[in-house]
Formats: sequence, structure tokens, C-alpha cells
Amino acid sequence: MPTKESDDAKVRLGSRFHRLLGATLVSAIGTGMHAAALPLLVLQSTSSPMALSFVVIAAEIPWVLLSLHAGVVVDRLDRRWVMVWADLGRFAVLVALAVLILTAQVNLVWLVLAAFLLGVGQVFFDLAAQSAIPDFVSRDPRSLATANGRIVAAESNGEDFVGPPLGSALFGVWNVLPFAGNALSFVASGLLIFSIRTGAKPKKTSKAPRTSVRSDIVEGIRWLFGNRTLRALATVSCLGNVAATAQFAMLALLAKEVLELPDFGFGLLLTATAAGATVGGLAAAAASKRFGPGTVMLAGKAGVGTAILVLGLVANVWVAAAMMMVTGALMTAEKVVVSTLRQQIVPDELLGRVLSSSRLVVMIGGPVGAGLGGVLANLFAVQVSYVTCGIFLILVTLVFYPVLNNRALASATDKSAR
Repeated sequence: MPTKESDDAKVRLGSRFHRLLGATLVSAIGTGMHAAALPLLVLQSTSSPMALSFVVIAAEIPWVLLSLHAGVVVDRLDRRWVMVWADLGRFAVLVALAVLILTAQVNLVWLVLAAFLLGVGQVFFDLAAQSAIPDFVSRDPRSLATANGRIVAAESNGEDFVGPPLGSALFGVWNVLPFAGNALSFVASGLLIFSIRTGAKPKKTSKAPRTSVRSDIVEGIRWLFGNRTLRALATVSCLGNVAATAQFAMLALLAKEVLELPDFGFGLLLTATAAGATVGGLAAAAASKRFGPGTVMLAGKAGVGTAILVLGLVANVWVAAAMMMVTGALMTAEKVVVSTLRQQIVPDELLGRVLSSSRLVVMIGGPVGAGLGGVLANLFAVQVSYVTCGIFLILVTLVFYPVLNNRALASATDKSAR
């Protein structure tokens, strides 16, 4: 029998949130489409691995260069309009790219520039969408966790399930189709966001002179590192990203050399991860309510560590697929819990800046993990990198238990509520 609390949570999500959810899904499909089609377009003109690297770097570097400034924009402006302009900007980039393809004028320079601009749009859209969730649903933990879980599941389905195979399939028919379809997806996303009527109180305005961008950025960073719980969440997420990136960076090598899988089999491992991520996103709210956010996060971190450890110890395809699914589910559930806690603790007027500061800290773990995995695999064997990272994550869980257990998190959220 459903409880009143769960019924209320469903009501609180409402049509405004579901339009945000629909826009996130459509936008994620578009992102997945160009993530698959851009490398294929590069390979039509060159087989250079460095060319592919340039495009990937161009798509990722906006997070490093612009995330802090994007957080200021998200906090200063109407978050709906930030998302709309991000979608319109990406639409314009894709229209220009489609014209270059049709006129046979596209080259590596244009592709790198397009990847960079699309990455810029994604930074602004993702930060605004995550920060806007509390604008559309109640700030009680159940509603926030349910909303975050559905948003994460939509992102996973769009970027990993639907977008890449659709982009690849359309590219095989005609190389301009995925980019044209992608442009339309961003128009649809923008229209859905534009149709939302907030029904919420407007942002507070102050008669005091507007502070500088630099001081706003510093305020967000200070808020992040000045709060013990937020600081711990960012640090543990960064350390988790070290292990996760090492795992995924070496996955192709593990699949080919240890599991002896063809290219298609490697793709199925990624699909298993995406399937797990969908389950984890949808189940996170119920798990958090049943066991507590600290238990979900810490057990998830230890579980991911165990799954990575098993990948390094057991050379079996079915076990590997199961461990990838477990990894996807637990990592996504952790992400939902962290997002929900941050939204509960951080004041609305600071949420974009604290979120962008946290993202920047987490991203530091990516290149460290990729380098660590490569060094260990090169010096010893690819399995050694998995065993090392698995043990590392389990140790991280033990170290952060005193700060991130259920009692500590309840105390932190109670203080913020007061």
C-alpha cells in the first residue's frame, strides 16, 4: 500500500519537472548522437589516432576551462533560459557543420572547433539542469532523490543507449543525417524548456552592487571547501573517478587480451554498464529511503571497488558483463545520492557555483586514473590495474566512513535546514 509520503513525492514532481526530464532525455540523445558520429566523420578524412584525440579533448576541455564561470552564469540568470540558449547555440553549431559537410568544406580544424563548442553548450546545459531541479520539485529528500534518479537515468539512456547507435546508424546511411537529427533534438529540447512555467518565486534581487565574476567564483569554492560534508563528497567522488576512469580506460585492452572478445563484445560490455546505470538511477531514491544515503553511497563505493577487483581476478565474459552492470548501477546510485545531498545543503543562490566547483574537483581524477591505469598495465599486466584500483576504492570507503555515514549526513542536512 503506497504511503502518503511516496504519493506526495509523485505529486511534487509534476508536469514542470517532467518537461525538464523530457528535455534532458532529448538533449542527451543528441549528445550521444554526435559523440558517435564525430569520430566517424574524422575517420572519413584521416586514420590518425591523434586526430581522434584532438576531437575528444576539444569536447572535454570546456569542463576545465569554463565550469566555474558557467556556475556563476547559472546562479545569476534564469536557469531555464541558460538551458534554452545552450540548446540554441548547439543547434547553430550543428547547422553550420551540416552545411560544411554538404559543401565538402569540413576538415579537422572545423571538427575540433565544433566539438569544443558543443562541449561548451553541454557544460552550461548540464549545470543549469542539475541546479534547476530544486526549482521544480520539493526540497524534501524523497522528491529530490526521485527527481535526480530519473534525470540520471534519462542521461544514461540518451547518451549511452539511444544516441550512439542511432548516430552511427544514420551516419551509415548519409554522413550528414546524424548532425541534422542532432540539431533537431536540441530544438525540441529548447522548446520543452521554454514551455515550462516556473510557478516559483523569482530569484532574489539585491540593491547592493553586483559582485565581480571572480568574487562569485571564489564564494562558490569557499562554500564547497568550507563545508565538511560537501568537501568530503567532492573528495570521495574525485577518488572514485580515479578508479572508474582507470577501469574504463583499460576496458578495451581487458576485453581483447584477457576476455578475448571481438569489437562487438566490447560494445556489449559498455551496454551492460548503461543498463546497470538505468536501474541504479531509478532505484536510488527507494534505496536511499530504505537504507539511508550514507549506506547507499558507501556500500556503492565499496561495491564498485569489489566489482573492479573481480574484473581483475576472474577472466570470464559473463562475470565481466555482470560486474560492468553492477558498476553502472552502483556508480549511478552514488551520483543520485551526492546530487540530492548537495541540493539539500547548498542555498539555491549558490547551487550553480558549488556544483561547478565540485565538478571541477571530480574531473581532476579522470586524467590521473587514465594515466595510472596505463602505467600499471604497461609495467605489469592489465589485470593488475584493476586489482589495484579495486582495493584502492575499498580503502577509500573505510577512510570516509566517519564523515559520510548516515548519522553524519543526517546531522549535516539538519544544520542546513535550520
